[in-house]
Amino acid sequence: MTKKETGAKPSKNDIKQRWGSTIANLGWTAIPNILLERQQALGLNSLDLNIVMILLKHAWKADDKPFPTKRVISELVGRDPSTVRKAIQRLEEKGLIKRVTQMRKYGQTANQYDLSGLKEKLQELAETEKKERDRRQDSDARNRRGYVKPQPGAD
Repeated sequence: MTKKETGAKPSKNDIKQRWGSTIANLGWTAIPNILLERQQALGLNSLDLNIVMILLKHAWKADDKPFPTKRVISELVGRDPSTVRKAIQRLEEKGLIKRVTQMRKYGQTANQYDLSGLKEKLQELAETEKKERDRRQDSDARNRRGYVKPQPGAD
């Protein structure tokens, strides 16, 4: 039985087998397929998606609020900090992220980013996708069995 069949989570060794130890040991990020497949439905352009993936890279636990600085994000995406700031504002306007100001006794530090809006929208898209797949699977099964949909008025 495969791990997929048993529901077991992939181990770090699976990543090492796929990419090699050197790459895997430097870290990896889980990106939900629905995010990649439905980025247009979320209204994400390539910069937006790149920023979201960087935020996901910095969120290690389910309730983490990542807090990379705009400078770090800018360096990683190769864009000016003002461009990144505008993109983050767009993501916030779409309800995908929420900036959470962090204050220290010496002043403001890097914002935290609440990703719960992204998670909620992805959940909605995933539920729609699941229903569509189930409908197609049911339709395919009916077709394989030779089911013919009754025509209206045909008795």
